[in-house]
Amino acid sequence: MEISSQPLVSSAWLFKNLCDNNVKLIEGGTSYNSYLVEHIKCSQFTNFYQDGWRKNINGVAMQLPKIDNLVSIIERMAISEQDHVILYPKKITDYYAMAETTAIYFTFKLLGHKQISILDRGYPDFKKQFSLFTEEGSFKLEPAFGYKVNFDDSILANTDDILFNKNNNFPLVDSREKDFYLGINKLEAFEKFGTIKSSINIPSKWFLESRGLKFNNIKLINEIFDKFGIASKENVIFFCYSGLESSINWFVFHELMQKKKSKLFEGSIFEWKAKNKLIYKNF
Repeated sequence: MEISSQPLVSSAWLFKNLCDNNVKLIEGGTSYNSYLVEHIKCSQFTNFYQDGWRKNINGVAMQLPKIDNLVSIIERMAISEQDHVILYPKKITDYYAMAETTAIYFTFKLLGHKQISILDRGYPDFKKQFSLFTEEGSFKLEPAFGYKVNFDDSILANTDDILFNKNNNFPLVDSREKDFYLGINKLEAFEKFGTIKSSINIPSKWFLESRGLKFNNIKLINEIFDKFGIASKENVIFFCYSGLESSINWFVFHELMQKKKSKLFEGSIFEWKAKNKLIYKNF
């Protein structure tokens, strides 16, 4: 079997490796009914919110759960550390579809998983090219236990890392939409307007062609970061409200551009505020 350790794989690559025993295909989404109606052959389903990839911990939303909880999710899908995991988003109309996908990708990387990729363009492109290789109903494997974790916290930032970057003029990138960054608007459930002081704003949707499920080409991605003077930087930390949108930016910078000293502040502004750090309004 051809194995690719590239962060992105194409529909053609997936077709050639479909249903291989060492390829574990996962559809991410919020509608199990949509999965039951149709999905790529041999793919399992996960709901980022309901399956426990993130949890509300001590009143702080969307936090990373304990490692054992994450391992349980993975073992329920019969994934071993040797498997090549392919993640794909389902619907182009789901605003956070790619962000949920990159957040799960980040989680696998955090656990030290080596073979992990995202299907570029997601389900719509695969169906367009290989409609005979989609199916309905549920595809499930018997749980397999003994998943081995090799935890890699080099990609995970905490509040001390944020303060270090602030004090040393290393880039902090707010990955939310511009109006949230400026403090014009905010999430309804969040009481503060604004961002972490000294951060710059690069919205995650800029890296998705037409705001869809395909990543922009690497030349354009590099030009975007170069516009903000950080294309050649290494110690960059990405954040948003809860690590979702910023996981796209981290994926692009760390995985596609190979900037291996960059980090994701997964707790993001929710955690920053919970630790009584200041939110700065730009507008």
